[in-house]
Amino acid sequence: MVRCHLPVLSFVLGMFAYTALRADEPSAAARRERAMQFHLRAQERTGLLVPLYVYPADIHTNRVFNRLIDLKRRFETVPFWVIVNPASGSGKEVDANYTKAIDRLQGAGCVVLGYLTTSYGKRPAAEVQGVIDRWLKMYPRTQGIFFDEMIYEDTDAAAKYQAALNRYAKEAGCWPTVANPGAETPGRYFAADAADVIVVHEGKDWPDETRLKGDYFGGNADYPPFTRAVLVHSQPKFAPQPLQMVRRYARWVYVTEDRYVPNDPTADNPWDTLSKYLDAVCEQLARP
Repeated sequence: MVRCHLPVLSFVLGMFAYTALRADEPSAAARRERAMQFHLRAQERTGLLVPLYVYPADIHTNRVFNRLIDLKRRFETVPFWVIVNPASGSGKEVDANYTKAIDRLQGAGCVVLGYLTTSYGKRPAAEVQGVIDRWLKMYPRTQGIFFDEMIYEDTDAAAKYQAALNRYAKEAGCWPTVANPGAETPGRYFAADAADVIVVHEGKDWPDETRLKGDYFGGNADYPPFTRAVLVHSQPKFAPQPLQMVRRYARWVYVTEDRYVPNDPTADNPWDTLSKYLDAVCEQLARP
């Protein structure tokens, strides 16, 4: 992702139970509970994962934030997970505009995630944990964490690094956690519970169905769609067909017309505006 660059109580409890029970051999009762929660999550409606990297000036009249809030109120059955990003993280001082923006997003029914980057595993774990702590201290109504630039090396050590950060966030009370490597994600990250959701595709084109399905050794077919997200930028027009394809394999999605050119430091940030396709996307996601 560019480096400035998600509905009932049982669902919430299931998010914790599903990840917590994977690591240890469950009791018979816990095994039944896990199966029931898996059943509920597997039937959840596809939702929006919105990178809202827009400053919330004059929040009560802010056109971008109010458009998103109005959309959530219109499409109340579509889950909205919204990522906010004051300063490539929480920043060092509380910004009252972000405090009020988080309040208003939650007031409309959006789940709010705080942005941070792990710099592809280069940041010391303690430093990343400090950012998580600051998010919760400075903006206590923040619910989840978005780990951008997730390490994606296909090694045990790399997966353990990200899984440990995810455990720390969960133990601090964060839910949901989303991780974005911006590249192909080895299956070991799903097996290690690197995050509740992993962005398995970010790019200017819709993902190839064969790759997204992942029905091959090392693919994602062994892990349920509710653990995956897809972000698509630089789209000249909205096309419902690829969105419907993606919904078969991923439960979180976002598509924007805003352009981005990888490896170009002068390129625009595709996440600093709100997609003009959101109305059309919500209409599609609200359908059975």
